[in-house]
Amino acid sequence: MKKKSFPITNIGTISLMMIFIVLCMVTFAALSLSSAVSDSRSGQKMSQHTEEYYAASNQAEEILAQMDGVFSSAYGKAQEKEGYYKLVSEGLPDTVTAQEQEGQLEVSYQVDINDSQAIRVQLAVLPPQEVRQGESQGFYKILSWQEIQTVDWEGDNSIQLIQ
Repeated sequence: MKKKSFPITNIGTISLMMIFIVLCMVTFAALSLSSAVSDSRSGQKMSQHTEEYYAASNQAEEILAQMDGVFSSAYGKAQEKEGYYKLVSEGLPDTVTAQEQEGQLEVSYQVDINDSQAIRVQLAVLPPQEVRQGESQGFYKILSWQEIQTVDWEGDNSIQLIQ
């Protein structure tokens, strides 16, 4: 009787296939972990920026509320536009700048979000005649409320090839 011999290549093929499958799964697991860590860092940065933005926005709203009180008291005291604008300019907080352009008073201020960004607010103060006639809903019109960069971006495009 003849002995049946099994070729060795069958056992080796299955082992090689198992090693290849395990290596593929380890590689995909490492890539998944790397992607998850990257997403987590990105989410933390976004969360921190959102908190900083809303804190700065709240501070800008508080300054606007102070200015609303100044507008209201100046409106009660002044009858004409020039006197009203003068009272408003004198009563504004120190962080707020006012300048008259083309017969209209524009007020602006800036609140820092972080070391490289800020919220810039620009308002057009309405004349008392428009407020009295009921043409507007308040003492001012918001011209802009935007997030701006406070520092210039300088990209580093150099590549160190030889040390």
